[in-house]
Parts: sequence; C-alpha cells; structure tokens
Amino acid sequence: MIRTILVDDESKGRLYLRQLCEKNLPQIKIVGEAGNAAEALSLIEMEKPDLVFLDIEMPAMTGMEMLRQFQEIPFEVVFVTAFNRYAAEAFRLGAVDYLLKPLSLSDLQQAVERATKNLAMKNNSRQLVQVLSKNYGQPFTKITIPTLNGFEFIDFKDIVYLQSESNYTSIRLLGGKMVMATRTLGDFEEMLEPYRFFRVHKSYLINMAHIRKYVKGEGGTVTMEDGTEIDVSRRRKEEFLASLKL
Repeated sequence: MIRTILVDDESKGRLYLRQLCEKNLPQIKIVGEAGNAAEALSLIEMEKPDLVFLDIEMPAMTGMEMLRQFQEIPFEVVFVTAFNRYAAEAFRLGAVDYLLKPLSLSDLQQAVERATKNLAMKNNSRQLVQVLSKNYGQPFTKITIPTLNGFEFIDFKDIVYLQSESNYTSIRLLGGKMVMATRTLGDFEEMLEPYRFFRVHKSYLINMAHIRKYVKGEGGTVTMEDGTEIDVSRRRKEEFLASLKL
C-alpha cells in the first residue's frame, strides 16, 4: 500500500480527491489530510508518507514553500492545483506529476502509476545496494545507481562528487561523465561515508580522494580533481578539516 497524504486548503477538493482514490485506486491508503502547509509538515513528520498530493496556493505558506523546508524530499509529490503557471518549478522540485483541477480520473491514475514505479525503483535499488555491500564478506567497490532508465553500476572510486537535485542526485565521474540518480543525496551519504566521502554542504557530497586543494575562508572552498569549486558550509568546516587530519 502507498501511504498517502492529501494537502489542500479547500475541504471540497480534499473530499473529491479522497473519493476518487478510494473508489479507483486500491493501492492508495490515505493516512491523513491537511488544510494548510503547517499542518502538512506536522502530519508528514508523524506519518512518514510515501506520496503527498499537494495544492500550491494556500494561505500563509504555499505548497512550493512547504517543500523547500525539506533539505531532501523523502516522499513522492503530485501537485494538484487550479493554476498552470507553476509547472516548471514543480518539476524542478522533483514532482512526479502536475495535475490541474478539475481532476480527471485518467490523469490521476497515470500520476499514481508514475509514483508507484518511482517507489518500486527506490526499494529495488536499496535491496541491490545491501546485497553488494555484503558481497559475502569481500569489500565492494561498485554501487548501484538507479536512473530513470534502469540501473548503472559504478565504481565509487570514479566518483568525484555528488550534488543534490531535490529528489534526485547528480553524480559527477572522472572524465566528466554525469549520471542522474533517482535517489536523494542523503541515501548516498549513508552508503558512501565509510569510503571517505564527506558531506561538505547540504547540496554536495565529495570524494576525499579527489580533492585538489582547499582554500580557507568562512567555511572555505574545495577544488576537486575536475576543477569544480565547492563551498564548505561553516557548520561542517571543523569536522571537514579534522577529516583531512590537519
């Protein structure tokens, strides 16, 4: 079952969406509703949903502003709105779909199908990573990268740095190749930390083996092997310098 939350300041809109889901989408389990973004944030923390149907224009805080409260968005998002002018920003934030009111059943079904595929891919990739990590007691050098088209297997030694792209992660490799992964930077941080990868900034995880130089500053800046300059956040500076064993 896909644990789902409905967020809309119009109770009629929530009721209509609930009825559509309950009558036509048996894979959806609605675990809560919120009439504004503040309520939604509390509900999300409590229920840990897989999917959130989210209105945009709400009082006090918009749906877009609510999503920006998350360093990484840990659920799939389908925007449901009466306005079409936010579509580009919605997809930049990693939305699965952008549905216009009044909702059509076919559009809703397609959106849920996309969300289901994304959730399945994330689950499969976690299982593959666990298998590779164990590798019958042998040290593993490759990680499984779930992409929009399937999976890639990449030697972690070839990764220069990883950059957060909302629900996705851009992975820069030696030689300049870039791979877009359908997992959050936090997922990769947990996996790669034992292999001398460091989260220097909320948006960047770097391979310590590919640092070319560090320039002092408020937080400082690292230059990577490919010439990319990445800021080190102030709160991570001390730990980062300690990791360099200076």
